[in-house]
Amino acid sequence: MRKYMNLLGFEFKNLVRDKMTLLLLVYPLLVILIGAFAIPTLLDRYGDDGPGARIAVIIIMIIFASLVPFVTSAMLGFSLLDNRDEGTLDTIRVTPISLRGYIVFKSIYAYFLSVNASFWVLIGTRFLSGDAYRVAGENVVDRFTVGAVLIYALVASLFVPVFALFLSAVAKNKIEGFAYMKGAGIIIIIPALSALDALQDARQYFLSVMPLFWPVKGLMVQTELLVHDHNLPAWLYMIIGAVYMFVLIMVTYRVFDRKVQG
Repeated sequence: MRKYMNLLGFEFKNLVRDKMTLLLLVYPLLVILIGAFAIPTLLDRYGDDGPGARIAVIIIMIIFASLVPFVTSAMLGFSLLDNRDEGTLDTIRVTPISLRGYIVFKSIYAYFLSVNASFWVLIGTRFLSGDAYRVAGENVVDRFTVGAVLIYALVASLFVPVFALFLSAVAKNKIEGFAYMKGAGIIIIIPALSALDALQDARQYFLSVMPLFWPVKGLMVQTELLVHDHNLPAWLYMIIGAVYMFVLIMVTYRVFDRKVQG
């Protein structure tokens, strides 16, 4: 256990030394400021007070909620790419910490960073925005309770090791990894489509291949922002999402391990 505590201490020191890891602390604050002040200004200037405005707000919140796990997973993926390029992963094999233990540690560490950031992005936006997201007499973001957001953050952040391991396995270097990350931006867009009226019935499950669809939909159902007879209970969306992402973690780890061993 002590070896992992030492590794944790190193990672904490690295947060302020490495620009990429420092970004993990800064970007949630930027997202909160955008969500609490910039987006409301645009909605006030160009939006209306009809049903379309409500859907627009829901889509914005879904994208904000999906952004944190995606960015954190990309940062972890780039960190693993650095380790691979610098030969750190080969060095770890002869240390008391196994390669698998190191990957598990890094994944858990990034997971909790994502949980923390995901929670505060939504809760911070809710409290700092005031009544800026009021549509048709209802402040939509008031539905994001502490409990609902915490459950969402715990499940959605399981996506972090999924994409990180995939990125570090398929990319040859950080430049190629950056290209993959840009292309994978669709990951945070597709779950937002679940807010569209055309995808409220059984057709919503066309989106289910995207891991973040499940926790996003669970959050929307739990907060009653999206209500339809075809919806599953909120807790079932969360359980399916968690199981699905655990399976993907195992699959992507095997792909990553083969890449490193090769």
